[in-house]
Amino acid sequence: MDHIVEMRGITKRFGPVVANDGIDFNLQQGEIHALLGENGAGKTTLMRILYGLYRADKGEIRVGGRPVRIACPRDAIELGIGMVTQHFALVPPLSVAENVALGFTDGFRLDIPATERRVAESAARFGLEIDPSALVRHLSVGQKQRVEILKALYREARVLILDEPTAVLIPQEIEALFLTLERLRASGLSVIFITHKLEEVMAISDQVTVLRDGRVIGTVDTSATNERELARMMVGRETFGVRRDEEREGTEPILQIEGLWATDDRGMPALKEVTLTVHAGEILGIAGVGGNGQKELAEALCGVRRPTGGRILVEGRDMTGATPAEFT
Repeated sequence: MDHIVEMRGITKRFGPVVANDGIDFNLQQGEIHALLGENGAGKTTLMRILYGLYRADKGEIRVGGRPVRIACPRDAIELGIGMVTQHFALVPPLSVAENVALGFTDGFRLDIPATERRVAESAARFGLEIDPSALVRHLSVGQKQRVEILKALYREARVLILDEPTAVLIPQEIEALFLTLERLRASGLSVIFITHKLEEVMAISDQVTVLRDGRVIGTVDTSATNERELARMMVGRETFGVRRDEEREGTEPILQIEGLWATDDRGMPALKEVTLTVHAGEILGIAGVGGNGQKELAEALCGVRRPTGGRILVEGRDMTGATPAEFT
């Protein structure tokens, strides 16, 4: 099968740090190709080079079989390459249609009704459910991501780069994203899916290229591998993390949070009756998509944010509303 994108010997340095070390990468038409690696492996740097956000120190890029020079994102867009970064580049007060058309018009005036019709047609063609007239500030995170994808497709992208696209999504939004990617693949679009999550690679990709310390460890068909083998390629061993051999015996609680309430910076409720206990020698994980109260909880526990209700007990002592100095 012909390669729509070929990257040969790509090297990128930041001072003494070699982020990409002679990387070769090929993308076929109509495939979802996962770019897998730990944080700092060089995945995003490589794709920022392909999108024109960085310049490679050495190496060659070919698109559609011919050598190209990508000096900026405009060059990439003209070659049919689009990228959705982890941090969305949207203007909240503008509508979906205005955001999609922004920077892709011939003049300073925008025919809003005509633009909304074109954006609606484009969204329908790719199966993206979005209201072109909706203001971006009123959208969920998953909907904002759809707008970013639509921006790239509206510019007739044939290659779509997604940088850690599930990092800010809830499970239902991840399912919707995967359905969208499957439709795009069926239409002949090529997708580069940057991630470090093995289960996502196995669920959505056709091929996987694994990076470690800025080098390519290998490229494999997803159907011919498994999570254990990919883990070995990523980190040099087959398993992650720590194995606990025996259960810890119960100890006295060090920290107790009872029915804690707190507001965010806008005065809206961020914590609602949070209750938990941490014992000596215990690691307690706090899980959740970003923006669901983790920041406010941490600030309340170190005295930076004053709770609006509930109690914080440290070794039995009530520290509710204490200052940072008193917590330390």
